Amino acid sequence: MTITLNMVAQLLGGLGLFFYGVNTLADGLQKLAANKLRNILESLTRNSFSAAIFGTAMTIVLQSSAASTVMVVEFVNSGLLSLTQALGISLGSSLGTYVLIKLISFPFIDFALILIFIGFISFLIMKSVKARRAGQSLIGFGCVFIGMSFMSGAFSPLKNMPGVYSFLHHFGSIPILGILAGLVLTALMQSSSAFLAVMISLANNGLLSIQAIIALVMGAHIGGTMTTLLSSLGTEKVDALRVALANSLYRIIAAVLLMPFSAEFARFIQWTTPDLAGEVANAYLFSTLFIVILFLPFNHILARVLIRFVRSAKREAKEIRLKYMTKASLEIPTIALNQAGQEIRWQGQKILEHMYELLPRTISTGDPRWITEIEETEKEIDQYYMLIAKYLASLFNQSMTQDQIVRTHNYQLIAKEWEYLADRIIVMARFIQKLYSDGTVIPPEDLERFHHLYSTVSKNFLDLLLLLDTRDHTLLSRITSVHDEITELYKTLQIGTVCDHEEDFTSEKNIMLDLYNLLFRISEHLKNIATMIND
Repeated sequence: MTITLNMVAQLLGGLGLFFYGVNTLADGLQKLAANKLRNILESLTRNSFSAAIFGTAMTIVLQSSAASTVMVVEFVNSGLLSLTQALGISLGSSLGTYVLIKLISFPFIDFALILIFIGFISFLIMKSVKARRAGQSLIGFGCVFIGMSFMSGAFSPLKNMPGVYSFLHHFGSIPILGILAGLVLTALMQSSSAFLAVMISLANNGLLSIQAIIALVMGAHIGGTMTTLLSSLGTEKVDALRVALANSLYRIIAAVLLMPFSAEFARFIQWTTPDLAGEVANAYLFSTLFIVILFLPFNHILARVLIRFVRSAKREAKEIRLKYMTKASLEIPTIALNQAGQEIRWQGQKILEHMYELLPRTISTGDPRWITEIEETEKEIDQYYMLIAKYLASLFNQSMTQDQIVRTHNYQLIAKEWEYLADRIIVMARFIQKLYSDGTVIPPEDLERFHHLYSTVSKNFLDLLLLLDTRDHTLLSRITSVHDEITELYKTLQIGTVCDHEEDFTSEKNIMLDLYNLLFRISEHLKNIATMIND
């Protein structure tokens, strides 16, 4: 018997349906679990056990342990997670893969068709957003089973080919061969779920022995880490390499420790389930539990070892890059928006510390060092805004809820407001520079007026950053109230400056009026940002 075009078409079509189903299922689950996932991430403690549970939940939503690990690496780089937490999450991610693998090990083809019909009705007819998302998930879930059915059908004729079984039997009789095959095929597919689905299809047709299943599963564990490991090589982000190395080492060490006892492990797996497809799922589950139990208690020790021995190379040139927002997090809009919120807050903090707070020193001394620092920071803020804008624009390419779309748009506007605010400060710095370059001495009463308005605006600046930190929307009313005070104070200063110097209105007085106006405009930007956060 030879391999026919029909067999190849069924295999490739089934694999395509499987991937489509997994992606559709993941997209629907992400929308359903978006806020829950965000809340879990925000409340995650440094406890390794809770981190492992979060890793399991995140993989169930993403339907990819490799994607989970890549995102975890980015969370560490952005400061959202500690290295110890990241290691715990990466360990728990494999357990999330098991949920799908166990479900597809059951022959639910008729049930899958019903799921697709129910999902189609929910997605097309229901007006409720949650019902439509649930319908999308059901369609994806059904497609996974249809894909599995096609793959099983493709492998069915191979049962009558003794040479195929003999070849696959070598994966069990020579475990290292099975491990390498599982590693390479999983790495090529970039999905342990897809490779395990192929294994289940082979097992359903009696083409895999339990020994071959164990060896291939251990290879799949290692192969699932290759995407993260390869992407981390050569990166300047050292935590990416640390997590990727730990993730691969966990699986390699576990394979070395488990394979000498593969006969005992095989008997245990056969005891837990009567069918070969179930053996694939259970072999994956119990090998994953072995890895988690073996390494989870020692995560903090390994984290210290990695920090000590895997060090980052010093960068020669300063490069502007986002501090929290990462490409990987775009896969889950709720987490991407959480990072964007932190990025927006950090943008404001940088403007406060390296621009706004230098203004009093600049106007009091005229020292060009402060003006230079303000100018350099303003250039960085411009570049920083472009990076944030590009990131948020990319987020619109993802499937988002209406609330997430509004939030993304607001973040775009806030980032632009920060850039406008930085532009106001640089104009103020240049006005002050002109005063001192002309040899003008600023009268004490004008300095006092400036500092009075400046300190009042500062209150709103600090309250706005606190609002970004806490999302305590009662702060909005305080910011609005203080802005009203600033408006009245600004008018008073304008009138006072003009009236005091009606007969001798110098260019210095005109510049002071411009400075008051710019401080008032800064206050308006702060109020605008606070209003958009509250929306």
